[in-house]
Amino acid sequence: MALPAQCHVSESVQPASRPRLSEDVRVPRLREVRHRLALSQEELAEKSGVARSTIIKIEAGRDAWPSTVRKLAQALGVKPADLQ
Repeated sequence: MALPAQCHVSESVQPASRPRLSEDVRVPRLREVRHRLALSQEELAEKSGVARSTIIKIEAGRDAWPSTVRKLAQALGVKPADLQ
């Protein structure tokens, strides 16, 4: 099925995304610190303003933005370096 002449898709359209200001950060101790403070992922999400789905991904090994690490550290009462 052909598209009407006035309706075509441009190949130059890129999805909108924020430019990276710094490198992503590995946060291997997030789960450990969260458990030590007896917080659920949902509780940490509420305290930090970081989505629970993001916390799940980070705890599974995905890198995080430095700003996200700062939010999580502040909510946990630790320094960002304590999560690395």
